[in-house]
Amino acid sequence: MRHLFGTIVLAVIALFFLFTAGMSGLAPREFAARLGLAISTADGYNEIRAQYAGFFFVAGALCVAALPGAVPRRSAFIVLAVVFGGLIAGRAISLVANRGFAGYNSTILALYAIDSTGLILALTALAVDKVL
Repeated sequence: MRHLFGTIVLAVIALFFLFTAGMSGLAPREFAARLGLAISTADGYNEIRAQYAGFFFVAGALCVAALPGAVPRRSAFIVLAVVFGGLIAGRAISLVANRGFAGYNSTILALYAIDSTGLILALTALAVDKVL
């Protein structure tokens, strides 16, 4: 059962990461707009493709590679905890700096929940997954 939980976590997060990579890589302007950003130069396209498409593609590929054991599952869970931990830490700092949620669009608000859930799932999977 513990192994199944980790497998589900890897599969769900892989799908989320690969979806994010696809959306940001194929439609960077629209992706940026959902985040409240505007792309004005080639630099902006480059950064959306690098910071979102490239990063999330590789992180998603790591999750996929961990499913059959091509990379250690525990390593994948640690990477996921670092990614989601960093994201939610940055969001928490912004929440304090901005004195609350006022002014955030629905996508950003959803990302608070997604990143928190991702961190909890990654840490739980790391703690309970059967070592292979």
